[in-house]
Amino acid sequence: PPMRLAAASPEDLAAIARPVLPRLLFFGTIRPYKGVDLLIEACLILWRAGHRFELVLAGKPFMDVAPLLDAVARAGFADRLVTDLGFLTEGRLDAHMARADMLAFPYRQIDSSGAFLSALHHGKAMVTSDAGMFGQLPDGVAVKAPAGNAPALAQALLPLIESPAIRQDYGARARAYGEDMGSWKDMAVATIGIYETVLAARA
Repeated sequence: PPMRLAAASPEDLAAIARPVLPRLLFFGTIRPYKGVDLLIEACLILWRAGHRFELVLAGKPFMDVAPLLDAVARAGFADRLVTDLGFLTEGRLDAHMARADMLAFPYRQIDSSGAFLSALHHGKAMVTSDAGMFGQLPDGVAVKAPAGNAPALAQALLPLIESPAIRQDYGARARAYGEDMGSWKDMAVATIGIYETVLAARA
């Protein structure tokens, strides 16, 4: 199976509040190619349409995120956005995954994603772009949206936000996919991806 980040300690879990609304998580290093701006735009579309959920951004920014946070505040949805920015330990990232209902990977381009591979065992519903490895995922492992398209990302997120049953179904399929990734090739890709994620987070 894919390698995992270090498991969250009880202290890590205690530090992350339990969600009141459905919680969407973006985690890991925050870089332009990862499409956080697209995710914010998609969430604003859904919030303005009356859909109730929260977005958590957890990780170290390698770009200016202030304009994105300001856009959410100006739109009146600051209470829907939770940020945990800076270098985060593996345990804290794992705690964020454990507390989330959905995980977002709206990357503009990617070859392999250590963050995605490390999250599979949590059994959370995932929304990805169709870039790189995401485009090769079997149907049903994640909800996919065209890379770079915020309205399409919003449409992909909507059923997961509105339906606990759909979230549970996609989460179970993500976990099963992770458990099936047993070949040496898959393990090598996962291992390289994990190391890239950890090293980038400490850079």
